[in-house]
Amino acid sequence: MADWSVSPHSICGYRFGLAGKMRTPLTSWLDWDVGLGAAGFTKPANLTGDTNNVYITTPLTFLIGTSLSVRCSDRLRLSLGLLHTSNGALRLPNRGLNYFQLGLTYALTRPTSVSSVPLTEPVENFLPYHALGFTLSPGLVAARHSSQQGLFLCYDLSLNYEYHHSPRVAYGATVDFWYNFSHREQVVWYHDNYTVPVYVSMLAFVEGFWGPLSIKAGMGPVLAASSRVGIPFYERVALYYNFGHNYVGIGINAHAGQAEFVEWSYGHRFRLPSRPSTLSSRP
Repeated sequence: MADWSVSPHSICGYRFGLAGKMRTPLTSWLDWDVGLGAAGFTKPANLTGDTNNVYITTPLTFLIGTSLSVRCSDRLRLSLGLLHTSNGALRLPNRGLNYFQLGLTYALTRPTSVSSVPLTEPVENFLPYHALGFTLSPGLVAARHSSQQGLFLCYDLSLNYEYHHSPRVAYGATVDFWYNFSHREQVVWYHDNYTVPVYVSMLAFVEGFWGPLSIKAGMGPVLAASSRVGIPFYERVALYYNFGHNYVGIGINAHAGQAEFVEWSYGHRFRLPSRPSTLSSRP
């Protein structure tokens, strides 16, 4: 997957991105895509010396994308997605940028079927189920402002509701409670009206499974946070390794395009009991 775009007011120049994509069918006509890769900018701050460019400071950045695409026909596809790009705090400041993209794709040849990745549970033995879970995620916060230096610790406790629609797809909602140590420094320097270092946010997510690996992507509102969070929306993309009812992973969290939290996660799912089937069993 390759693309290009222009940053707001061309402050960072042109962006060229290249990423690999994984696709998960959600319905007979709707797919969910996740892409990981790299992107380059023509006018990063370390080349131009532009002190107003706090978004992209290095020519090479990381790229994470997620989108929903509608199959209009065998060859025609319409998609709506979100791309995030930042340098992962290799050079500060680094708020990163988000791009909303509307895409129209036409395949020159008809798609052919391919073999799928083996599932952890055979399709014929799978029944949809609901689950509740929790995730504990220690992480790091890069300094957001020029007065702050270095990295700060943060802790996140997530409470999750999940509906596992098929062996490959789950979706649900998460409430996150953050304890952000960088907030204490922010209050001192900026006289922030929000003095509590606990942030609260929630998001809706989709999770795709490929064997024991899964990728979760979601977006939602920030319910309580620093008054300096300009746009109260929150995004997460995370990679997990699932074993039994447990999972471990690493994720990137962003507020309105700024990659803020890098977290390492451990979680556990509590599978809710299913209602007994009303169909009589065959002899």
